[in-house]
Amino acid sequence: MFNNSGISISISDEESDDRGRMRVRVRRKRKKNNLRVKSEFTRRLLRFFLRYWTIVIFVFAAGLLLFEATRIGRKPGLVVNSKDSHVEVKKSSLGEHLTRIEPPRRDVRDGRDRCLKLLPPDQLEHLDLPVNEKSRSHVKKVVYFSENDILDVGGNNTLSRQQSKGTRFNLFTGNQTFDEREKSFKVDKTAEVHCGFYSENGGFRVSDEDKRYMQNCKVVVSTCAFGGGDALHQPIGMSEASLKKVCYIAFWDEITLAAQESEGHKIGDDRFIGKWRIVVVGELPFTDQRLNGKIPKMLAHRLFPHSKYSIWVDSKSQFRKDPLGVLEALLWRSNSVLAISQHGARSSVYDEAKAVVSKHKATPEEVEVQLAQYRHDGLPEDKRFNGKKALSEASVIVREHTPLTNLFMCIWFNEVVRFTSRDQLSFPYVLWRLNVSENINMFPVCIRKDLVNAMGHIRKAKPLNSRMGTGLDNFLLWIVSYSLANPRLSIMLPRIIFCTAIALATLAVILLALVSPVVHKRQSKNHSSPWLALSLYIQPPHIASSKTRPVTKSDGGAFIFHHTLTEGPENTSRAVGKAQGFIVPIEHFAHSAFNVIYLTFETPQYSGSLSVQANQVNHKDTEKLTVVGGTGSFAFARGHAVFALTDRQTYHVKLQLKFPNPSHTIPG
Repeated sequence: MFNNSGISISISDEESDDRGRMRVRVRRKRKKNNLRVKSEFTRRLLRFFLRYWTIVIFVFAAGLLLFEATRIGRKPGLVVNSKDSHVEVKKSSLGEHLTRIEPPRRDVRDGRDRCLKLLPPDQLEHLDLPVNEKSRSHVKKVVYFSENDILDVGGNNTLSRQQSKGTRFNLFTGNQTFDEREKSFKVDKTAEVHCGFYSENGGFRVSDEDKRYMQNCKVVVSTCAFGGGDALHQPIGMSEASLKKVCYIAFWDEITLAAQESEGHKIGDDRFIGKWRIVVVGELPFTDQRLNGKIPKMLAHRLFPHSKYSIWVDSKSQFRKDPLGVLEALLWRSNSVLAISQHGARSSVYDEAKAVVSKHKATPEEVEVQLAQYRHDGLPEDKRFNGKKALSEASVIVREHTPLTNLFMCIWFNEVVRFTSRDQLSFPYVLWRLNVSENINMFPVCIRKDLVNAMGHIRKAKPLNSRMGTGLDNFLLWIVSYSLANPRLSIMLPRIIFCTAIALATLAVILLALVSPVVHKRQSKNHSSPWLALSLYIQPPHIASSKTRPVTKSDGGAFIFHHTLTEGPENTSRAVGKAQGFIVPIEHFAHSAFNVIYLTFETPQYSGSLSVQANQVNHKDTEKLTVVGGTGSFAFARGHAVFALTDRQTYHVKLQLKFPNPSHTIPG
């Protein structure tokens, strides 16, 4: 090709070693074809995924939905053993209470007698409340703040109503100031303290019928379940005398009522479910259900104004002992006014604070605010006060309603409102500030395990929403209440929510794929890739003298050529550009990167150049070469170039060019 003219560049034999090394280098380049194949496979795989990604995601989501759907209908286990109480929890048949628990078969634990020693059954049947005695405490009377009272506080004839920042004080609690807080710890014969029920508009409303029943209770066992969080566990182990003398009160809100009724546990005409009298509370004052539960837990003396004794049991526990026997064992026998269980795991309030934060039961910020105040007040890090463990586990509280215990509970309630709802953090502080530990029975953990069967919380309580009342809110409330009430549905609910979320996400992906502009862009790209066909001629240079010997292929040299491009085969045709290059036709250099033909155009229609790869030249009359690039009007051009030798000793060049950019326009 181009062997009839040019400038000869000889290649000496001394360069044979270099040519050998070049051959080796060329073979190494050929070995990269495997890498090119792998790279091409990766690109094809990527293009396939980009083209059909919606189908891949849809198939994956459908398989995941099918897998979860097969698991939704599976039934849970029917028998669960409680590790704390060693009792058998059985799933009841239709018509039976789902929380029924079989009583333990023997009264020993691990071969030892029970920690809690009650009187024999015959003595329990004749056990009666002790005769009223005068309180030995120096606190004789407790006055509760209300919005209707006008009390002299710090020389002011009106009660301070300044809202304390960072607290949850409201119309139910009253706005206790720090001065009022400090004064409540200074115990005198008459103590003045905030103790809930501050305003008639504060919430926690009970019907008049329930109020009349509660006012007649002398001894009460109470619990509560707000937000549909727990079921109702029937008490066991009581004597006939206790059934006649003790009130069993369970406080519910509307959410729990709806959940229990949907489960089939409807309140009878006498307002009872089993042994429990159900009291439905309206207008709970706090959005935090845990804080709402502190009202019946700590303020029993406000709810039962004529009651002498009360026993509080958390909703996660089942009370399993005779109430009068418990009062005799924990209060009368030890001459105490308050009995509460010691904490089983920790002894220091500061250690408990770390556990509360690590278990995400309160935020680090609010816990630090509470501890900073306690450190400022001088709360020691002692693990015992007057020989008694400082930290309590307050799931069971047994107390006599005396001015001292009433004051203690009021102050304790104000602390959980001011700081965190974790009452374990504030109990040691109140105990230390009032210095009344000699009247407190901190009984060991084993007695608490004898008192109750630890059932655990069944589900998380639903928080209140102050903006409830719309149709959508009521519908969602019904859905949540029904799902929380149905044990089987509560197990299925997470999977149902998961499957619904996956289905919605899949639908969103499909819709996104349908409206995505990428699809239209891809379609337009497939329809409009421009091609250009050119037909040109390469004219040989004019030979000025016959003495000039043309360079032939047999000379074994390389030559540089510079020829003219014309529109037609005649040498008088209009010139459109130049054909230039550097050709080494020797076999050792057949694949050299130097073998490139440059076609340069200079016309009003085209301005630029094309690069034609000539390293596969077979020295035939017709050569099909590859266009590997271009500049100007031919930027990023790819295609083919066919060089055919004519009778006039000119080369007819046919170009088929393709441009990857669909927006590219070919001038002319």
